[in-house]
Amino acid sequence: MLKVWRTREGEGGRAQGAFQFERLTVKVTRWRVVLGGVAVGAYALGLIAMAPAEIIVAKSSNGERQAVGTIWAGERAMPGGFGASWTVMPLSSIANLSGALRFGLRGPDTDATAKALVRPGRVLVRDLEGTASLRMLNAVAPALPFACSSVMRLDVSELSLRGTPAGAGTMVSGPADCAPTTGGPATPIPGLNGTISADGAATTVAFARGDTAAEVMKARVQADGGLTASVEPGGVGLLPGVGAPVSIETSL
Repeated sequence: MLKVWRTREGEGGRAQGAFQFERLTVKVTRWRVVLGGVAVGAYALGLIAMAPAEIIVAKSSNGERQAVGTIWAGERAMPGGFGASWTVMPLSSIANLSGALRFGLRGPDTDATAKALVRPGRVLVRDLEGTASLRMLNAVAPALPFACSSVMRLDVSELSLRGTPAGAGTMVSGPADCAPTTGGPATPIPGLNGTISADGAATTVAFARGDTAAEVMKARVQADGGLTASVEPGGVGLLPGVGAPVSIETSL
């Protein structure tokens, strides 16, 4: 920080040209003050970056920790042996004017990575690639009456979970078995082809049978994060515990 004063001095009074000379005086803030400010700022940023991840991830209902690591780089446990990890990308955050992070999904038959841009009112997933077990659906939505064993290949360029709808990509699974979560015999199901698209109202993820193209399941995510998930007529009798088309509304 610079502080500048200008003083003028002359000889012989105003009649002889007073104030015809000017002297510039500059006062420079001492370096120890500047360095101290930088040190305090760096320390504050360090405290934020190294804060434990459990600050942003609530404990389970029985008080157990569900996250390890820090806000900068951590991992959260999910039901069924699955986990989600994240690492903040500071340069991408600055370039996109959003919180940018790289995250991964791991677990049984699951190994996927993606990037996410997060800011108030906006969550956008990009470059989602890898494989994921359909059992992750039960980890996210435990109220589902069935669990499927198939593995899905992910190739998603973008998927909006909040904010302006955006979606493009595919999710493809092979033949598998689905069983009721309450117990009972498993039902074989054909491979499913999932497509991701968007219109002005919502981002849509739809799954159809690979053999007949009949629509089985659909999920629509509105700009405010509202989620409508439904089992379509093509899924009736195919998915255990589903005897009629059903729809569930929740929020992300």
